[in-house]
Order: sequence, then C-alpha cells, then structure tokens
Amino acid sequence: MDRDNWSLQFNSLLSSPLGAELIRELKERHNQLVAEAEQADTQEKAYGLLKQASGVMLAVEHLQFLSVVAPTDEGGKVKK
Repeated sequence: MDRDNWSLQFNSLLSSPLGAELIRELKERHNQLVAEAEQADTQEKAYGLLKQASGVMLAVEHLQFLSVVAPTDEGGKVKK
C-alpha cells in the first residue's frame, strides 16, 4: 500500500460498517478482559488480564490514530 494513502484507507475502513463493527468488538473484548480481571482469583492473573485489555485499547487507539494522521515527508510537511 502506498504510504500516501494510508490515512485515507484507514479512515475509509473505520468509517465503514465493517470498521465500526471491528472497533465495537475490540472495545467489547477490552471490557470483557477488565471484568475477568475484577473476578480473578490471583493478583497475577488479574494483572495479566489487565495487560491484555491495555493491549486491545492500544490497538484501537493506533487504528484511530492512523485514520486521521496524514503521512509527512522528512521536513514535516504533509505529502499530497
């Protein structure tokens, strides 16, 4: 994929029904992991589940970031 089109492609994905469903599912998985962590019987298990939940949210945030950030050249100017 051409670097110039990444933000447009990610924006199109996240604006589509498929993208909306993907984000919804990921956020739901995050919430499930947090709920499982709250019910965990050991601190280690709870910690592991919370780390997984954090990773899921980092992935969501990264996808959303990529959908709004235009690539730049070496001088910091937005490529067109």
